[in-house]
Amino acid sequence: MTNQGTITAVRGSVIDAHFPHDLPALQHELRAGGQHNIVIEVALHLGGGTVRGLALTPTQGLARGDAVIDTGHPLLMPIGPQVLGRVLNVFGDVIDEQGPPSADTWAAEQWAIHQAPPPIIEQATAQEILATGIKAIDLLAPLERGGKAGLFGGAGVGKTVLITEMIHNMV
Repeated sequence: MTNQGTITAVRGSVIDAHFPHDLPALQHELRAGGQHNIVIEVALHLGGGTVRGLALTPTQGLARGDAVIDTGHPLLMPIGPQVLGRVLNVFGDVIDEQGPPSADTWAAEQWAIHQAPPPIIEQATAQEILATGIKAIDLLAPLERGGKAGLFGGAGVGKTVLITEMIHNMV
């Protein structure tokens, strides 16, 4: 049996829905609209059987009193070697120009888009310097591959030019 509720408020992309029986878990995917084409992710439990969600698709035509269905799972993304090199949207749909995947070779395994990070002990610790192609950065402030870096400066000092040049040199 599907867990069905009712839309109680629509404020742009913020949707409130009441579920009389089972409250959907946080980050669960809800479906609403005529063909269930409006995707909502549960963001907050308001109490009294009401959840607040964020619509991830346009909400045109959605109104108070419309039915909403809890899918029973969070947003899922296909994984596996078949996905490598493909461009997917947040719903796991292929959006590149390589054509649709064949059903028999498409990734059968799917993971939730919200995952806990791997333990720090399992993360790679190999230290490798990232060659930016800008001699001053490579010599005076080398960047670690896979690390994080910040670029601060006032207006008009060349932050965008520097980043653009780094992208040009690395790609």
